[in-house]
Amino acid sequence: MLICKRFQLLVAVILVSAASNAMYAADLKLPVPENWRTEDTTYPPPWARDLPWKGTIQLRFPPGFFKADDDFFWSYPILYQLQGDAIKDVNALHRALSSYDAGLYGGQFEKAKIRLEITKVKSNVRGYSRQHVTLRGFDPFVTKKPLTTYLDIYRRYDKESDKTVVLILRSPHPIADQDADKNAVRKQLDEFLGVIRK
Repeated sequence: MLICKRFQLLVAVILVSAASNAMYAADLKLPVPENWRTEDTTYPPPWARDLPWKGTIQLRFPPGFFKADDDFFWSYPILYQLQGDAIKDVNALHRALSSYDAGLYGGQFEKAKIRLEITKVKSNVRGYSRQHVTLRGFDPFVTKKPLTTYLDIYRRYDKESDKTVVLILRSPHPIADQDADKNAVRKQLDEFLGVIRK
């Protein structure tokens, strides 16, 4: 009887593990809320071709993204799905973010002026590491002024599929872990965590 229960438990663990690995082997897809704009392209993106990693990038832009007085100004999710064990340390993350932003700025703000503060924090998503980043950069689209954004970053490397998933939730609104402390923008961005929690 004890052997039978242990066997059943072992089978259950194997099935859960197989399902988890299958999920990471399959491509993830960010949902598209009503009236949001999408941009799905190859990685590195066209504005940051100097980055060494290969894969795909998905972006979702809310209606107020390009309106400086809107709560959703510069607030959006980014999903990378990259080949291999990519962006695996602080130096690589610094390079990925600074090159990405410098390319967006189109020469309007020097790459050397971009400031990043990267902090490892406890993850609330199983299997993913998590980092908070304060990025002091620039808005090249609307205000043409310096802009500070806060990035909540989740990363997982899956050995079986040899793929790295990185989800970035970016906004000028600071990150708060307690629901009571989150504003509507951060709550909306947190809904994209469902993609990596499946």
